[in-house]
Amino acid sequence: MNNLNTKDVLKVILDIAQSIKYRGLMLNERYLHHYFSHLMQKRYNSLSLTRSNRAITLHPEWPTYKEQTKIGFGRYKNYKKNKKDNYQPDSNGKGGLIDFAIGDYNKPDIAIEFTLKYGWSNEDIVFDFLKLLDKKNPFKASISFNVIFRSRELVKDRYLRDLEDHMNAAYREAINRLKYDVCDNSREIYFIIAEIDRGNNRRYWYFDRTKCKFEKGLPIIQKRTLFKLFPKRFQIRSETKV
Repeated sequence: MNNLNTKDVLKVILDIAQSIKYRGLMLNERYLHHYFSHLMQKRYNSLSLTRSNRAITLHPEWPTYKEQTKIGFGRYKNYKKNKKDNYQPDSNGKGGLIDFAIGDYNKPDIAIEFTLKYGWSNEDIVFDFLKLLDKKNPFKASISFNVIFRSRELVKDRYLRDLEDHMNAAYREAINRLKYDVCDNSREIYFIIAEIDRGNNRRYWYFDRTKCKFEKGLPIIQKRTLFKLFPKRFQIRSETKV
């Protein structure tokens, strides 16, 4: 992985998750992209345009399929339903863009997808999951980080239950669309969702692969076991101001 491993990348993602703040309706996903790449460059100097190609290990908008560079992995097509996007795997489709890929340009090890919205954005997240779980893509680790800003307060009661249902349904939908092309357990999967309100109260969910559903809390990095969910006392803190 050219001296960059999954743990290094996840440290950056977790730092952002715990520090990013609500700033009205100004922010969009591009701000998140630039902030992430700024931190990666500052900490790991992962993108140099003055040295050899091997010095470039951070690849923005990496295509899963591109004839000009002989990249031939996953291909997808948008089969619109009722004028709404519906991305499906398709051997005659186009490449899907990964927000950031890390490693060798021709066969990167790590893929990272971001969303930043002011509510649940189902198809955007399903398509991200789809690309990250597609066994035709070469990744050893797939990361999805999704920020949901609330202009008022964190959702409660049935709205909270609906949100958690949407998370799990999005994962199942991606799996269903891939059918027999779902990656096996050799690929590390880290899907994180953060909900943050105007008072910067926040809470998190992390996809637990053993339970096959999203659980409340943030993962922490361990020396031997790479990830373990925060215990309950940390989950409670995750819903307070930072």
